[in-house]
Amino acid sequence: MSRLNDACILQSGVFNLRRGYVLIWLNMALKNGLRRKFRTIVTMMGVAIGVAALFSLISFQRGYQLGMKGELDRLGAHVLVVPKGCPYDAASIALHGASWPCYLKAEYLTRVRQTEGVQTAAPLLMNAIYTAETGVQTVYLGAEPGLLAVKRGWHIDGKFPVKGDECLLGSTFASSHHLSMGKNFSLPGVSGETGHVAGIIAATQGADDTFVYMSLANAQRIFHRPNQLTHILVRLTDPNEMDTVVNGLRACEAGMDMNVVPLAHLFRTIQGLVNTTRTLLGCVAVVALLIAGAGVSNTVLMAVIERKREIGVMRAIGASPADIFRLIWLETVSTCLAGGLIGVLVSSAASRMVETWLRGQLPFSPTGALVQPELAVAIVCLIAAMLLGSLSGLFPAWRAARLSPVEAIRQAGA
Repeated sequence: MSRLNDACILQSGVFNLRRGYVLIWLNMALKNGLRRKFRTIVTMMGVAIGVAALFSLISFQRGYQLGMKGELDRLGAHVLVVPKGCPYDAASIALHGASWPCYLKAEYLTRVRQTEGVQTAAPLLMNAIYTAETGVQTVYLGAEPGLLAVKRGWHIDGKFPVKGDECLLGSTFASSHHLSMGKNFSLPGVSGETGHVAGIIAATQGADDTFVYMSLANAQRIFHRPNQLTHILVRLTDPNEMDTVVNGLRACEAGMDMNVVPLAHLFRTIQGLVNTTRTLLGCVAVVALLIAGAGVSNTVLMAVIERKREIGVMRAIGASPADIFRLIWLETVSTCLAGGLIGVLVSSAASRMVETWLRGQLPFSPTGALVQPELAVAIVCLIAAMLLGSLSGLFPAWRAARLSPVEAIRQAGA
């Protein structure tokens, strides 16, 4: 009797739908979905897994592309000249800061500057010191004022260090050590050495915020690296002539002793590797969505078979095949939409954990967030869930709409 009463309620809802009561229609769909709570939850979880994979993939793609573009813009150079070794490691060290395993001769700088097509060549000596007491790494860079021609996005309060113990501090370093213009301080991790705050760099949202810059001569003295460099940042007169300039740098006298890394090419290579991984993950997400769609279709089809008598009663008292089709279709879409919403929420909450895992797998990762959940991405994923529900519900809804009222009541009662 309870199922017959439900059928009457459903039929009332169908008639109300014709008069525009959409909320009653939605209430019917939700009520039917909750009849088999465990089965409905399992079905929604399948959809949630597929949507979560899709949401994470799109968020990672956007975050990685924006991060890579930001890293290149902040570095300001077109070409990176480093000692012989792995270009990926060199680029990561130059961008994020670390101690270098080998060095360039300072005399190479002259040959780089003499290469046709080179507009600016900024020499750097980088050294990272880990302080055991605080557990913090401090990155020092010796540089010349010509670096400002490369770091065009910098906004400095004060001046660039050119002599003595003058230092230019990143905003984060200055804030964490409570330093301001004109103050003297002990260089962390460097015994007996002090610095004078000559300038502070406005926040760049990159690794520069944590660096300490000093004159190149002073850095070479402090770290006992006379006439040595770690890398050279090169800006070209015409970036479109990069291949010609790179070939010229590699062909110069020092070309055999240094690694010339065109950053745009390097980042494109890394992006290609990431795109390959993204394609693989995309296939996994598509397979997960297809499996989830098959599961949803099967679940709704089972529900239709169980509710034959109700559907027969609805047809017998006036519901049209289109009414039955819409009801079953809406139940399917509601289930997928709920599963999609769960997937988006779980994926957003776990984005930092996913990002930590990705950083350990990628050959190069930007400083900023790799996974950037956005409202637009969430909306796209929810639309995908609705499309999945629409397609998955077509066959069960069609089967339900084709049921003959007499035969449905007779088979259900037998």
